[in-house]
Amino acid sequence: MDDAKPTMLSRLDGIRRMIQTEQNTEGNRQVLTVSNKTGRTLVLNRPEALNSLTLPMVQSIETQLQRWGKSALCNIVMLRSNSPKAFCAGGDVVSVVKAWKEGETAKAIKFFKDEYRMNHHIASYNKPIVAMLNGYTMGGGVGLSIHAPFRVANETTVFAMPETKIGLFPDVGASFFLPRMDGQTGVYLGMTGERLKGRDLLYAGIATHYVPSERYQMLEQRLQGLGTCDYDVVNQAIEEFVAQSEDEGIDYSLAGIRDAIDWCFQYNTVEEIVAALEQESLSNSEMHAEWAKKTLGQLSKMSPSSLKLTLELLRNGQKLNIKQALQLELRLMEKRLESHDMQEGIEALLVRKTDDAKWQPSTLEEIDMEALSAEYFDHPSNAIIEFTHRAAFTEYPHKFGLPTENDIGEVVRGNNPQAGAFRMSRDDVTQFFEKLYADKIGVRQKVLWTLNIKTKLGDGNYVEWII
Repeated sequence: MDDAKPTMLSRLDGIRRMIQTEQNTEGNRQVLTVSNKTGRTLVLNRPEALNSLTLPMVQSIETQLQRWGKSALCNIVMLRSNSPKAFCAGGDVVSVVKAWKEGETAKAIKFFKDEYRMNHHIASYNKPIVAMLNGYTMGGGVGLSIHAPFRVANETTVFAMPETKIGLFPDVGASFFLPRMDGQTGVYLGMTGERLKGRDLLYAGIATHYVPSERYQMLEQRLQGLGTCDYDVVNQAIEEFVAQSEDEGIDYSLAGIRDAIDWCFQYNTVEEIVAALEQESLSNSEMHAEWAKKTLGQLSKMSPSSLKLTLELLRNGQKLNIKQALQLELRLMEKRLESHDMQEGIEALLVRKTDDAKWQPSTLEEIDMEALSAEYFDHPSNAIIEFTHRAAFTEYPHKFGLPTENDIGEVVRGNNPQAGAFRMSRDDVTQFFEKLYADKIGVRQKVLWTLNIKTKLGDGNYVEWII
């Protein structure tokens, strides 16, 4: 009996080491770690501020990712929140601007340098990362998750990039991921700060999977016990927990207005976009007209200079790799911190908590775009991101979400050799993607909806892509 006691104690000690929630090595209780079997979890634990990211939180996450990336005992990393209200509502820009105003410019810039390096680290990580999103997922919280190969949303998840409302521009890699969304969806979301909820994230390509919140704990336990770094195995494990929509059609709030979004936001100047929206507000379609009026109202509240910077940034981002996009954002941020609009926007919305920011200039017409572009995009900058990885891709290396509009278009146009036939019916295209994606939930709805808005029937009931 005495001989068995040390063995029992050692087993209990082993279990205790295998399953634990611990304060990280920096002593920052705002980021906790969970270790279980071969899974590791980073837990955001600043609920009183909706998990808004501080510099110590960013540095803790980066340090832990580096350690786990080198550890043979870690196969998969998960990101989640301890708050029922938010995954992460953004970066703590109030503290950053305060530091800038007090003359601590290097400290303010360092927050963004380290945050953007962390964003790239996640995008180029050597092991599967699963971001489990709940509640508010905005700004910095999007940057913490959107670059991960697996992004799980539930019924509480709310996505937004609301930076133009605080006199800023969408950052944390938004200049890379927003232009690569279907059509002009990313430009629309980046300029208006419009929110997407629940299944919206799946169909927009922001989330790769939709799992009800009551299944999150079981999903985390399942992933912790996988014992593999194989991305396909991780994908299959997450698929075990996804939920089918009760609606046979597409459950996507932008479905009825996507063609209007593409039409109005196709232009390269904010003035042309506004003019297109004004024209759309007179549409015979009540849905389109109401959407256009609402969107004009949204844009009217935003910083005019932020709107122009954002559009220029996103058009540039289409041509940049992930490193170049983040570096360009840092260059713009270094300059924007000096601006009246960023300081005024943060003060109004986040400090005074009012909707009465006084923008300077106050109208689009007062802004010389050539001068603004030269001031922000051409000015010399000493702020350099010291990336931890070399990856400089122009498209994300892992694709586990629904097929994109471009994927579907390539098949319809006959540019995908896997599809075989050049001319295909709607059923042919749908069946091809269902087979390719192993009957992934949401694929059929996304493909049929895309065919409805982007194709027409040609001779012999074959679909033709509308340019």
